[in-house]
Amino acid sequence: MVSTIEKGDELEDRFHQYLLDQQNSGELVYGAYPPELCKIYRKRRYYCKEREGYVTFDVVVELYRQGGTSPHLCVVFECKNYKGAIPENEITDFSDKVGRIFKHAAKGVVVVSTRLQSGAERIAQKRKIGIVKYNEQGVEIVAERKGGIHIERRYVETQIFRKKNSVKPLKFSAFYDGNYYASVGKFLSNLDPSQIIDRKDAGKKNEISIPYITDDAIKDSTQKILGEITYESGPVELNKVCAILNLNLRISDAVEYDEKGEYILGSANFDRKSIQVYSHNDSNRERFTIAHEVGHFCLNHDQYLRSEFIVERDLTVCDETEESFNYERLEHQANLFASYLVLPEEAFLRKTAEFRMLFGIEDRGHGYIYVDNQPCNYESYNLLLQGLSSYFEVSKQAIEIRFKKNGMLSDQRRLKTNRPRH
Repeated sequence: MVSTIEKGDELEDRFHQYLLDQQNSGELVYGAYPPELCKIYRKRRYYCKEREGYVTFDVVVELYRQGGTSPHLCVVFECKNYKGAIPENEITDFSDKVGRIFKHAAKGVVVVSTRLQSGAERIAQKRKIGIVKYNEQGVEIVAERKGGIHIERRYVETQIFRKKNSVKPLKFSAFYDGNYYASVGKFLSNLDPSQIIDRKDAGKKNEISIPYITDDAIKDSTQKILGEITYESGPVELNKVCAILNLNLRISDAVEYDEKGEYILGSANFDRKSIQVYSHNDSNRERFTIAHEVGHFCLNHDQYLRSEFIVERDLTVCDETEESFNYERLEHQANLFASYLVLPEEAFLRKTAEFRMLFGIEDRGHGYIYVDNQPCNYESYNLLLQGLSSYFEVSKQAIEIRFKKNGMLSDQRRLKTNRPRH
């Protein structure tokens, strides 16, 4: 059985490495401090006059002014790998310890791996203690590169405190003094906003919304790729697509879960230009996952994300309006791209027409493709789905979604238990 200390050390190791990776990639606190002015430590010891001895902190980021030999500000992280809420005394004790050592030259931050009860919000705000949630499998938002991303407060808030909303976990989220942050750089720079080196953008909101992309624009982007691989018929060769785009595609038998216990189908790392797909036990669905991740790259989602992962519910995001929530918009765009890539429009319409004729499906005034609970209609419809699924190597569910998107399907089934899933 893993002890609480061992679990805390594990979180500490991962979070410390995460900060180092951010620093090495030029994405840590450089909106406020150049990398040479930041030092990141694990198990950093400081002398306490009251105790007449040294006190060790889990992770510390020391921030220096240009030309300075001593840190201007220390951000002190205490890692708590608890399943539930952090007890109030843990926050107050940590706050007292930081105050004894640093007086006014430090900010205390508690790092957790799961969401907390809402009462922790009041304690942290009263004590001026930050709360950071770190999830190794989460989505990583880029907020200091290429303009930034607008993440609504309610979304980040649900990452840290227990809410009823079901949202995909972020890799990093933070709460301090009533504000929420989705990136390390944004969080640390706001701890000491008076010391921003580059002041030309000081006071300006560095937030943009993810732009709306029309269906035709997404379709055109897939047509360009299909032209580059000289696609003619049959299943699209996704390995060739990845090769042309210089994407490193890896298929893994590993089993990974997010913090809600949902199976992770795949992930993308935009800095490394890599896609990893975990075994689905269904090659057709596996192909759609690959196409979804390719879509993130082709639609320039690296402007907003450094990494992301996909779970099954992401594949059901199939509607978008001008008011869509920003992150949902990214998932919708990737799904639409995947649909047009694995089901090329011209070939899809041609083969649908061929299979309709083969299985005797006609438009008798009820729609181009009509299905209800009558065995003759349902069986013909299922044969149509099966034929297209085999030809394109795509799930029946993806084909049905495409039918609806194109306005080709009139579904009058009253009992939904027979709907195809694969």
